[in-house]
Amino acid sequence: MIFSQQRKEKKMLFQKKLYFCAPFIFYVFRIIVIFDTVKLKIANMLLRKRSARMKRQKMLYDFASAKYVGVLCSPKDELSTRHLKNFLYHLTQKGIQYSVFGYFDENEIPENFLYWKGLDFITRKDLNFFSIPKNQIAERFIREPFDMLINCTVTQYFPVEYITQLSVAKCKVGIMREGESCYDLMIDIQKNHTIEYFLKNLEIYLANIRYPQFN
Repeated sequence: MIFSQQRKEKKMLFQKKLYFCAPFIFYVFRIIVIFDTVKLKIANMLLRKRSARMKRQKMLYDFASAKYVGVLCSPKDELSTRHLKNFLYHLTQKGIQYSVFGYFDENEIPENFLYWKGLDFITRKDLNFFSIPKNQIAERFIREPFDMLINCTVTQYFPVEYITQLSVAKCKVGIMREGESCYDLMIDIQKNHTIEYFLKNLEIYLANIRYPQFN
């Protein structure tokens, strides 16, 4: 009985502390949200400034005409990784050379990706204060003269968007999203928000494109 009363008093004391701390916690949370918003706005401003200076030749390709393809990804689980590997095998079967660049929104590369040969990955540790990639691996990928760049990252990450927008690839393909886009071809995946659905529909759309187009 005494033990139960003590527990009750401790619980009431905790609730009182929580009640008095709630405004402060809310205030700190708001500051963090505002800070992150301002940081993202500055990052986008820096991106627009750099992208305004870039020049690239635009041309529309299909898998019959493309010889060199860049693939951006951010695999999260075993299933999405399997679909990505199947897609890369599909490119190889078609005689298409490819380069893969991945971003992991964490501090370390997951162990199962450390031995994935031929793929370059970065993590949060490779970003500067504004979430802009700061290593030469990302810069080299940006400057690679791909016929086609395919961003199959389902979740939006600023570092991936940064690389996509600055890439000199002749044709850029990605997921349809709200707002402005740097893509020459966008795939709508609202019905099924998965990499499998994106890659499947990518095949369908590109099958209807015969030869390079645009300027």
